[in-house]
Amino acid sequence: MKKIIAFLLMMFSFPAWVLAFSAQAELDFYKKELNAFPVENTREHRAFAQSLAADLDGWIRRNPTNAAVQDALLMQARLYLRAQKPGAAVVALFKLRREFPTVSAQALKPILTEAVQQGLDKDSQTKAIQLFSSALPTAETAATARQADALYQLSKLSGKTFYEPAQSAFENFFVQYPTYEKNNEVELWYGDLHRMNGNYLAAIFQYRKAGDLYEENTYKAASLRLAGDIYADNLKDTAAAMEMYSRVLHEFPNSSEIGIVYKHMAILDENNKQYESALINYDKAIEKLGTSLEAYEAYLGKAEVMEKNKDYENAYQQFTRTGKLYAAFPQQAANAYEKAAEIAAKRLRDSARYTQSLEKVLLVYPANSQAPKLMYELASSYEKQGKNTQALASYKQLVLKYPADKYANKAQGRIAKLSK
Repeated sequence: MKKIIAFLLMMFSFPAWVLAFSAQAELDFYKKELNAFPVENTREHRAFAQSLAADLDGWIRRNPTNAAVQDALLMQARLYLRAQKPGAAVVALFKLRREFPTVSAQALKPILTEAVQQGLDKDSQTKAIQLFSSALPTAETAATARQADALYQLSKLSGKTFYEPAQSAFENFFVQYPTYEKNNEVELWYGDLHRMNGNYLAAIFQYRKAGDLYEENTYKAASLRLAGDIYADNLKDTAAAMEMYSRVLHEFPNSSEIGIVYKHMAILDENNKQYESALINYDKAIEKLGTSLEAYEAYLGKAEVMEKNKDYENAYQQFTRTGKLYAAFPQQAANAYEKAAEIAAKRLRDSARYTQSLEKVLLVYPANSQAPKLMYELASSYEKQGKNTQALASYKQLVLKYPADKYANKAQGRIAKLSK
């Protein structure tokens, strides 16, 4: 009996070095297997590479704080390339890049290039490059927070190439860090991933999980609102959406989600041609959201409902006010002024206000991709009003600024005519 007790005491006295040796020995075994792969890559070799990469997931889960996780992720990326799973390779490389921000991007570039070129469609290639160009967390950020940050970035990915490996990354994180203080937020991101990939019922489940299973949860209102958004936008179930939104209003009246809920309720009303209710809810959204970017859609929606009600004068005024309110956001301001110009031309038949609105578009957002077209329309509007001097100056400015654009060619013809 004494020998047994002594043996047990010895075992419990040295768990750290025993486990460390075991973990390193296991990783070295994986390295040996990877280095032994032949040049040819048969179906059997691809299947074996995928199995080894999956086994490495288990090693990483068991050793989340081991510095050798960096090596494990790099090996995993190489194995996924052998398995011809470029999406999984990109995800492994991305996790490595985010979790170990001091790793040289140049060292990873050859593997990333191979992954991008290995059968990824153009859309997936673009997404992979965007992932790696996003700002890195600092090395001082806690390791768990760096891993969570990687998941936030992965939640924005769509397409079957990335969906499954991104799911695995989320599941592995929950296994490794079941008590992470921000897991409720990570659950919401997981729901976002499902939604991005069209798995709407799984997304709703994930949002509900984030809201219901965590005590002292600041995201309960958000989880209901997000579920409501899926019912409204993706499943086209107005009744279920309104039920979720109503719960937010009644159960969380002081939540920051209230303004967004009113905005989304207004959009539902507008889509269902309940214009009076839509205007009321847009006003409530504006009251709660003020002049934040989140409120922009409410200001715009209110004007669009007025237009649908054939209240063209007030619609024009609302679009113009929105442009002024969002002067600090050029793209949004220009969009509002463009809509005002459209109403002035098509509904109010007011060439003067049409011209004024176009002038504001080009003033607040000169980098607009539609600038050549808008400049031509502005010059044409001057010409129709008999303001030939201003028209000629605008046509010339268009030719000077965008000489290769098709509207510059049209402007040349008008310049020739006006210069006679």
